[in-house]
Amino acid sequence: MLSVVGIGPGSLDLLTERARARISSADIIMGNERYIELIKAIIPTSAELIIGKMGTEVERAKKAVELGNRKNVVIVSGGDPGIYGMAGLTLEVSGDSDIDVELVPGITAASAAAALLGAPLSNDFAVVSLSDLLVPWPEIEKRLEGLAMMGIAVAIYNPKSKSRTTQLERAHEIFMQFRDGETIVGIVKNAERVGYYSEITTLDDLPDFYHQIDMSTTIIIGCSGTKNIGGRMVTRRGYERKYNYDLGETDSHERGDSVAAGARVWEQSKAIVADIVSKYPLSEHERRVAGRVVFANADPSFMDLIVFKHNPIEKGIQCIQDGQTIITDIEMVKAGISKRYRGNVKCFVNNPKTMEIAVKEDLTRTAAGFRIAKELIRNNIVVIGNAPSTCLELSALIKEGIKPALIIATPVGFVNAAESKEDMLSTGIPCIVIRGPRGGTPSAVAITNAIIELSFVEEK
Repeated sequence: MLSVVGIGPGSLDLLTERARARISSADIIMGNERYIELIKAIIPTSAELIIGKMGTEVERAKKAVELGNRKNVVIVSGGDPGIYGMAGLTLEVSGDSDIDVELVPGITAASAAAALLGAPLSNDFAVVSLSDLLVPWPEIEKRLEGLAMMGIAVAIYNPKSKSRTTQLERAHEIFMQFRDGETIVGIVKNAERVGYYSEITTLDDLPDFYHQIDMSTTIIIGCSGTKNIGGRMVTRRGYERKYNYDLGETDSHERGDSVAAGARVWEQSKAIVADIVSKYPLSEHERRVAGRVVFANADPSFMDLIVFKHNPIEKGIQCIQDGQTIITDIEMVKAGISKRYRGNVKCFVNNPKTMEIAVKEDLTRTAAGFRIAKELIRNNIVVIGNAPSTCLELSALIKEGIKPALIIATPVGFVNAAESKEDMLSTGIPCIVIRGPRGGTPSAVAITNAIIELSFVEEK
């Protein structure tokens, strides 16, 4: 039997049960070296590995068909095998043979990137690849022009490689002809993998990010209905035209019904969260902040991960009331912080000096951004919602004697995330941390906004 298995974006917890089952029972596993590396932890020791390189896909498919007549063979394909993957080629090669070819779907890059950005693909959208290795570039240009004129969200795969540097620039030119420069654009690199990075920007400013875009990057260009809502990229589906949750146009009776229904759901949600947090030995303020994290993630298990050390909420309230600066690791965290706060919220990840320092010192851009903010960090609030490398940089700065007033640390990842957050807990500085590899922007924003709200209550 031959199975073409989609392994998703790369994180093992996003593998489907069927994909995991096929891999675990395989006699032979074939795939690109990069994809084999991503699943090596679950490859059975008894399985034979046949590792290929880019450009050897046809030979790999032929070999798989040949071996699949005698053994259980699995071809692994990144994302979904039927979307720019090995499914089509394998079926072409197998032709009219009697071999049983099973296709096991996986999460494609557009879905993974969209989830990390927010909900940019919640209405009609299209996917296009800028790779012209198999499709002539003039044909791709025509597709881009058609999609730009259609006014729907567009996910772009394979935007740039070491040898292909002009295609993305041309795609940008085409979209600028037909779409407003303020159109929201999301950039996700290494979605659900080590080295994950995301950014929300505009079509006008997309060229500022060319230097960090590569083959592992997915770009989602929004449409007129795409907005930046609370630091998340959201394409409205049309509910706002019918219901009054935002800009409704229904009659007064319908508006009253929908508002009342919304209020009931809100109150029920708050009651559920309140019941969850009440079971933990926390102060009233801690329960409020922790509840916001549970609510933001719709996940009660965060109650077992959140840690408050050295009276951080009280310190945060004082800092907010004093109008102290908040420094964030990425723009998405900055965008999500409540506009009620009159103090300064700064992010240096896109500072012109950041890339120069990152290259020179072999740092990530987020870490380089904190190095630029070195003196500003002292006695102010630091919010790290995405990058473990920023926690590592902050640890180094603290050892130099540069201590923030409050640390909120919720970076995600399998490499350095858990360890770097434990470092934050050992600094002696007031801090709120989501332990382990989980966390992310929603948690960081929820914690920060909860403290801001508490500071307003305390002032009154």
